[in-house]
Amino acid sequence: MFLIVKQERSFNQNHENLNSIYRVGHVDVEDGREYPQGGVPLVMPASIKDEIVGVKEVTLISHERYGLISVNNGGEIKYYEEDPELVYIEPSFFDVFDWEVLEGSVESVFNQPNIVALNKTLADKYFPNQSAVGQTIKLNKETDLKVVAVMEDAPKNSDFPFGIFISMETKKAKDPKEFNNWGSISSDNVAFVLLENNVEPAKIDAQFPDFVEKHWDKDTREARTFLLAPFTEYHFDERFGTFSGRVAPKTILYAYIIIGVLLIVTACFNFINMSTAMAVKRSKEVGMRKVLGSTRKQLILRFIGETFAITLIALLISMALTERLLPMVINDFIGIEVPFNPIADLALLGYLIAILLAVSVLAGLYPAIVLSSAKPIYALKGSMTKGKGNLFFRRSLVFTQFLICQILIFGTVVAVQQMNYFSSVDMGYDQEYILNINLAETDKGTRDLWDSKVQNIPGVVSYSFNYKPPFSGSQSVTNAYYYGVDSAVNELNTHVKMADDQYQKTYGLDLVAGDWLTKSDTVNQFVVNETFLKKLGITDPNEVIGERMMLWGFNAPIVGVVKDYHVTTLSEAIEPVAMFNRQENFRTLGLRINGQSSANVIAELETIWYDIHEEYEFDYTFLDKEIADFYEGERKMSQMLTVFAFIAIFIGCLGLYGLVSFMANQKAKEIGIRKVLGATVANIMSRFSMEFIVLVGLSFLLAAPLAYWGMNSWLGQYEYRIAIGPIIFLISIGASLLIALSTTGYRSMRAATANPVNSLRDE
Repeated sequence: MFLIVKQERSFNQNHENLNSIYRVGHVDVEDGREYPQGGVPLVMPASIKDEIVGVKEVTLISHERYGLISVNNGGEIKYYEEDPELVYIEPSFFDVFDWEVLEGSVESVFNQPNIVALNKTLADKYFPNQSAVGQTIKLNKETDLKVVAVMEDAPKNSDFPFGIFISMETKKAKDPKEFNNWGSISSDNVAFVLLENNVEPAKIDAQFPDFVEKHWDKDTREARTFLLAPFTEYHFDERFGTFSGRVAPKTILYAYIIIGVLLIVTACFNFINMSTAMAVKRSKEVGMRKVLGSTRKQLILRFIGETFAITLIALLISMALTERLLPMVINDFIGIEVPFNPIADLALLGYLIAILLAVSVLAGLYPAIVLSSAKPIYALKGSMTKGKGNLFFRRSLVFTQFLICQILIFGTVVAVQQMNYFSSVDMGYDQEYILNINLAETDKGTRDLWDSKVQNIPGVVSYSFNYKPPFSGSQSVTNAYYYGVDSAVNELNTHVKMADDQYQKTYGLDLVAGDWLTKSDTVNQFVVNETFLKKLGITDPNEVIGERMMLWGFNAPIVGVVKDYHVTTLSEAIEPVAMFNRQENFRTLGLRINGQSSANVIAELETIWYDIHEEYEFDYTFLDKEIADFYEGERKMSQMLTVFAFIAIFIGCLGLYGLVSFMANQKAKEIGIRKVLGATVANIMSRFSMEFIVLVGLSFLLAAPLAYWGMNSWLGQYEYRIAIGPIIFLISIGASLLIALSTTGYRSMRAATANPVNSLRDE
């Protein structure tokens, strides 16, 4: 747990100006709901620098999601697909962030088009055994880029996994209109600001309302709030996401810490119970040492020393297991590489020493006090002094253990049910046997070639050329203007989906009014979703059919309305969506296939792929797998809770067994007398069990509200979630009772069936 939390907290710490760097994000508020967005219009960063006081520097980073790099090396052309590593940057990038230049220079060159810097790994891959500086690479078979520098590789604990840095002027030369469009916002375009010394982010936030007033119209001004998000929180901020695609929510890290502490405390309590249960067997030793002159202080130090030795052995074993299991289990489980080097890592070494001392004292002090307090006259007879306070303390330990167990059981059940809900909820489109391929080349000729070949593949039910499937990780949001029957202009923040005439059939969208898009080479129709209408206050979908709207400068009629569907995860509410046919944006081929023919279809697609794109690697994804991947973090949390719940239950059972053993030893004579007087085994077992049923019940009374509060807070991040009903409470207490009765039953039966002669005999 410590290693995971430590590694997550180390992300993005390699920048000198870390505490002065902020991300520009915004939140749109509609109908009382907040919709955070981490992207900005491409035109915005330059205006921030000119108009916002207190900003020392601003830089725009634009992620290129589809990039093919071709390198002519000695007459041989090689192709490399570099999706996550390719970004467009401004010259100010190197003023805001620290990135070491190993060769060449980035000074005064990134204000020109067709300039690129490579990280060392890619430079060595593209140009082995020679300098990359001065060489030329080609982007997407059309844009020549001159290599001006070789950069250090991004550290593994960075959310900037960049390897190819292209000048922003290159992007601007390809699409200059987008750099004057205030209405188009993509999550791939992110702005960061470096503040002047002693300038608080609140001072910048206070200037954004006037900034919005100047650059957006009335409807947007009323709904949109820009804000600065500290770069120190970049790795943890779920609202806006990261370039690496990984976010480590602090709630999860806190959960790791809390669970780790609870498990250690539970184990210590268990050790205390087991040690005190064994106290009777060591009583003669204690009595003999006292008779021979040992002081109580010496006995306490001796017993704590024994606990220290046991803890040290356990720590060494756990370190060996961690070193072996870390790369095989933990690194794969959380998706990052967690280093383990206790000799070189002073923080880790300090933690290990601290945990060794803390556990030794926490687990060893009370048993040492109990054992050392025994009076020699009783100890030499093989018994310990009885005390209600001691028994109450041990019961309190078991109570706490079952409190922790029930909280973990409750949390596990809630997390598992929420994950089951994710997999069963109707997303508004079909998911099974929908296959998506990112096209390597997107020109019309290539699409026509695919079209002619795919239609002849047996097992393909339908197919669609589009920009993105209904659900995708990257979102494009823009302002749409609806011209209603009263000629009033209504502006809406709208998700855009570029789709062809087969999109609705392929992905299974449901039309509720009008028709779907027809085949066209131009944008002459729009289809919107039901939420688009709800935002306008329209209840009858037929009312908008034929009415005009404008989006991205295209003015066209609405021809259809589809049933609402989820374009993002279930943590967000459904938002307005507009779909239109714009072929130059088509990057994806989506196919609905026959499940029984999937293997043959994929083989046919691979053959076609290499016929058309021999220089690219063939890759595909199934839509249901893409959706499941977005909930990987929640799935792993569910698995983690399950594992730790079982560990806590196991430890709790040992502790409970220890308490039952202690009570059985203490009440041995009482049990013997009851048996002599005619008590049955069932009577004796029920007396034992009832006491622990009461302990479980009392712990449940405290665990239930605590667990409910914690898991209800966790569920609060999801717009679509399960309700925590009575069945979850029943499962929690039912499992706890079953565990308690199973554990106590075995030990109490041994006590109840023991020969009373042995317990009633006195030395």
